[in-house]
Amino acid sequence: MIIMLIELKNLEDMPVGSFEEQTMIGKVYEIIVSPEDAKLLGFLVKIGTFIPKFKIASMQDVVDIDQNGITVKSSEALVEKDEIIRISKILKHKFSLIGLPAINQKDHSLGRVSNALIETQSGDVLRLYLTNFLQNRVFERSQIIKMDEVKVILRDEPEIKETAKSQIKDTLALNPKTEIAA
Repeated sequence: MIIMLIELKNLEDMPVGSFEEQTMIGKVYEIIVSPEDAKLLGFLVKIGTFIPKFKIASMQDVVDIDQNGITVKSSEALVEKDEIIRISKILKHKFSLIGLPAINQKDHSLGRVSNALIETQSGDVLRLYLTNFLQNRVFERSQIIKMDEVKVILRDEPEIKETAKSQIKDTLALNPKTEIAA
């Protein structure tokens, strides 16, 4: 698999094909992300249109993800929704990363997750995009303190800057002759 970075929303309704059969199997119906470790686990795939079936494509069975679609090893790799316990629990809780409220360590609202950047080989969420009525913000994976089924707690940028300011003040107190370039 070629390592790519792709936004989560770009995976919605994406075609899912079989490498072995060289055919389209279905479309991504839902993207399954683990709230515990901010990782893409797989996809709920809609097969058929009139009487659709829904099956799971685990990331372990994904051969490739690119802007054209998702390729799994074979159609046999798709399993029933309850076969993978971890994924089954996420589906039952109806967890969705998109729309998840985000707060900082002081319990102040930062907005809601509007999108995320995924690394396709590992499935890691590398970046979260937040939107609120005032602004759009981007948070890196390293800023995720905790994520669960109801919210994500993020290390907020201004608080990091405040820490840096206090470190500068401490440095100046220890070395009063230190000058700061304007």
